[in-house]
Formats: sequence, structure tokens, C-alpha cells
Amino acid sequence: MNDPIFSRLHIFTLTATLVMICVFVSFPGLDLAIAGLVYEGAGRFMLTASWLANTVNDTLRIGLSAGYLAILLAILLWKLLRITPESGFANWGFAITSFLIGPGLIVNGILKSWVGRARPAHLVEFGGSKAFTPMLEISDQCGKNCSFSSGEVAQTSTFVFTALVLAWPHLSRNGRWVWSITGASLICLSIFLRIGLGRHFLSDALTSVAISAMVALAMYRLFNVGMARERLTWVALLRDLSAMGGAFTMLLLRGGRTTLSLRSCNPPDTTGSRD
Repeated sequence: MNDPIFSRLHIFTLTATLVMICVFVSFPGLDLAIAGLVYEGAGRFMLTASWLANTVNDTLRIGLSAGYLAILLAILLWKLLRITPESGFANWGFAITSFLIGPGLIVNGILKSWVGRARPAHLVEFGGSKAFTPMLEISDQCGKNCSFSSGEVAQTSTFVFTALVLAWPHLSRNGRWVWSITGASLICLSIFLRIGLGRHFLSDALTSVAISAMVALAMYRLFNVGMARERLTWVALLRDLSAMGGAFTMLLLRGGRTTLSLRSCNPPDTTGSRD
């Protein structure tokens, strides 16, 4: 299927990723310089003690994880109850698979576990004891849950990209601008929080954005979202929720009647003694 928008996005994403890698590999000190801008001394970064920053960061992480967990549970329930959603399995498969492969497998499962890059707050330059590792170099400075790349930024970016893809044909021209600017702002906020808290370098965050974009593009083609997303309307969503709720209620009632029937078939216990 010829999709010029998909092709342009693919080329832009690959080009931007290549440029980003070249810049940080050629100038590894750029990460330290940017982290130094938000370092306040004594092991503290700009947002380390900020209740608001920590709350927003945790809310984004927990909220997005819960949202994708809800999508996964909905898919399992649809399968269990043998319901074909009007909004389309492909759309929800696209969203949850992008999340599981991007933030889940690639970022948290592989990169953060194997690259070994220490977080900014753990470096000698910022009051810690670990050595700085340039981007794309394997290191032994961190054993698990390391700096490269950012899980939170990957979560946020995946949410923004999948939401934009699914909503795009249903938005007006102005609506597309609003959603695009809002999504970009949300990603920038996530990046700022991770750097300001001393948890990630800029290259960590931008790598997660690139990974999320490339995974979303791949899943877009795999699930044929260009056609499937036409079915994702508010009416279809409400009907799916109603159908799932009704079927789940019937399943519970049927289970209750089965339990009562089994109890009625059991003979009363007459082995006990009487006074």
C-alpha cells in the first residue's frame, strides 16, 4: 500500500536518529555539559528536591503503565468473551505491541540491562563514584536499571506516537496541530524531568524517543493501522465497552448459577450427632 505520509515519517525518523547518534558520538562531552547545567552541587540536581517534579514524573510513569495494562486486559477479555470489538483488534494490538516492544523489550529488557551506563547522579563529576560512559559504548559502571536509555521517556513517547496515529484521521486540521504540539510538549516535559532529576542524559532520552518512533512505524505497517484506525470512533468505543460489560455480567451470572446448582446437588451432611 502506497502511503506517502508513512514514507516521509520513516525517512525523517531515520535521518533524525542518524544525526542524533553522530552528534553525541562525535561530541561525548555534550551529555556532561547539559547535565552540568542542571547540577546544583553536593550531589543535587535542579529537580531532585522538587515535590512537584517527582510527583509529575511518578504520575506519568504509573499512569501510562496502568493505561497500557488496561488495554492488555481489555484485549484478553475480548478474546475470553469471544467479542469482536467494533473499534478493531488491530488498533489495540498496535498500541499494546508498540508499548511491549519499545519501552518493554528494547529499552527496559535489553538496553537498560546490558549497556551498563551509569546515571548522571552516580558519576564522579556530580558527587558520585562512577565513571562517565559515552553514548553507544558498553560499560561495567552499572549492573541493572541503568541510564541508557530512558524507560519513562520511551513510555511517554510511545503513548504520544500511538495516540496521534490512531486519532489522526478523526481530527480537524486545527485539531492535528493542537494534538501534535501537546504531544511534543509532553515528550519534552518527560525529557526535562529525567535530566533535571539527574536520572538520565539527553542522549538517553533522545534515543528512547527514536526507538519509540521506529517501533510505532513498524507496528503501523504490521497491523495495517492506516485502514484499521478508521473504525476507531467514540461510538465504536462506547459499543465495545457496553458489549464487554454485558458479556462479563452474563459470565458472572452464569458462574453464580453453576455454583448454586452444584450446591443443590450435594446431599446434606447427616453424619453429625444430635444432643
